[in-house]
Amino acid sequence: MNSEMEPKILLCTECGEEFVFTSQAQIYFLERGYTEDPKRCKSCHTGYKKNQRNNNKVISDVDGDAINAKSPE
Repeated sequence: MNSEMEPKILLCTECGEEFVFTSQAQIYFLERGYTEDPKRCKSCHTGYKKNQRNNNKVISDVDGDAINAKSPE
């Protein structure tokens, strides 16, 4: 792997702020097979993941059957 990678300045698609994609983070992405640069800064990524987890949360009803909290039907 190229340990000489230069940090990149990227623009967050959520908040529009610039953030640094460090050389260590680039290596991490390469090791995991990611082919694209991140689209969100750390703060927006954390909020996005938290929102995704909350939208996909599963709860149990009185009988113990799983109910998807997203669809209240």
